Amino acid sequence: MPGALRLDDGRYLDRQDAVERVMVIESEGALPPPRRKRRRPRKSGRSESPTRVQVTTATVIRAQEPFETEQEAGSWLARLNEDEFTDELLAEALSTLDRARAAEAAASGRPFAEPTDLAEVLTARIGFGDGDRVSEGRFLEAFEIDARGGVGIGGRRRERLSKVAPIARIAAIIGEKGRADSCEFLVPRVRADLDAGRVMTAALGIEMAARATVAELDQALDDPDHVADLDRLEAMLPDLTKLTDSVLTETEPWAGLAESLEEPLLIAERVIRRRRVLSQ
Repeated sequence: MPGALRLDDGRYLDRQDAVERVMVIESEGALPPPRRKRRRPRKSGRSESPTRVQVTTATVIRAQEPFETEQEAGSWLARLNEDEFTDELLAEALSTLDRARAAEAAASGRPFAEPTDLAEVLTARIGFGDGDRVSEGRFLEAFEIDARGGVGIGGRRRERLSKVAPIARIAAIIGEKGRADSCEFLVPRVRADLDAGRVMTAALGIEMAARATVAELDQALDDPDHVADLDRLEAMLPDLTKLTDSVLTETEPWAGLAESLEEPLLIAERVIRRRRVLSQ
């Protein structure tokens, strides 16, 4: 991946119930530490070489599922021709990375704003190796994956959203001819938390995201579907308030909590997306 992560180079153990993974972070081409005092401006010539960019490699090791033989590992690797199998492996790797990024945000107080997107990945490889080699992010055998090609992880949703050209709205917002509504920030945050498995955090945010959507977009469109969706979302608010109160007294998500967030979240996303499309 281009650029630096907020994670120091090293090995990170990720445990989720009976699942155990090890993630290895390595960076190359790191910039020198910042100067204590900014040096004087100097004239820049046209032939100046481009600024150096750091590259970070994240290797996720499935420690809970070791192979008994190299032949077994080779059979597993042969399944990379199956798109669904490959997508699941890539999704697992990104999820592990984002769990570490979220943990860093919680420990440092710096916000974790957006999950890692496959479009940001320069190169993806899937393979197998022995203990010493794989712990250093090296493989006995591996294949390079076209991670950015095809629909991929979450691709159908991204593909649908990409059909709504945001350029005019961006220009309006930064040119002070329009404004961004709070729900346009709150709803994607809930989605990011839910998709990343931070169910309790998503549950704490869903009520305010839904309430903001109802309040801010009430008169946004003269459209029957828009009105119906907002009425449905508004009717959910009392239950979402109770859900938030319940989450505040619990330490772990209960069965069905994630599913209960999907309907109000999908409605809020649809309302916002419809406004983007019909107001162009």
